Amino acid sequence: MDYHLGIEDIEPENWVAWVFELPGCYARGPTREQAVSLAPVAVKEHLVRLGGSGTHPEDTDSRFSVIIAEEFRAFHSSPDYLVNAFFDNDTLPLTRDDIDYARRLLSLNRDGLLAIASPLSGARLDLEIPGEVQKNLRGILRHIGTAEWWYWDRLGQAFPRRERPDDLFELLRTVREFTLQHLPSIVGSTQVATCSGEMWSPRKLVRRAIWHERVHTLQIARYLKEGS
Repeated sequence: MDYHLGIEDIEPENWVAWVFELPGCYARGPTREQAVSLAPVAVKEHLVRLGGSGTHPEDTDSRFSVIIAEEFRAFHSSPDYLVNAFFDNDTLPLTRDDIDYARRLLSLNRDGLLAIASPLSGARLDLEIPGEVQKNLRGILRHIGTAEWWYWDRLGQAFPRRERPDDLFELLRTVREFTLQHLPSIVGSTQVATCSGEMWSPRKLVRRAIWHERVHTLQIARYLKEGS
């Protein structure tokens, strides 16, 4: 089986290889070559993870190859906004199977996030992390919730900003409930929207939402392991 990659320099010295057939599956590295080289490992780990949750029928021992299908170079549309990838693959309308897959994987991701975040004390959440853009674990968790809301806002479909809860875990719950409820409404949609010079579509929303929570969950786990 062939898996097709879309690769981009999502941030300076941070390349991502997206696996189109497996939304939420990605490899990353400081260079284009490293991200691509790690993609087969990412596919295997992703299939093992999904196999454990009963959400994907793939045989994780089967042979496969990865093929670069698309490449995107990020660019600035304004001094403080970096435009990330919109692939041809992102224009494909979502199917009901895509939505079922997304809902299950989002649930799996959220279970993993809450397993490590819910037991943390307020003091631990607020402990400053040197060099962290979001300042502390609370900031990272809030970023997860607000970013998912922001993806819907790119398509003009988010609920009003004033209705976002201030409480951290209520924010995460409210935004995720909105996502799960509204995913079926974008089945078959060919909408493409442009905001700040960046193009968005339902498939890109799903791709980014699954990836974003997972990558920051792993970041939080790393900080906790390091004692940061």
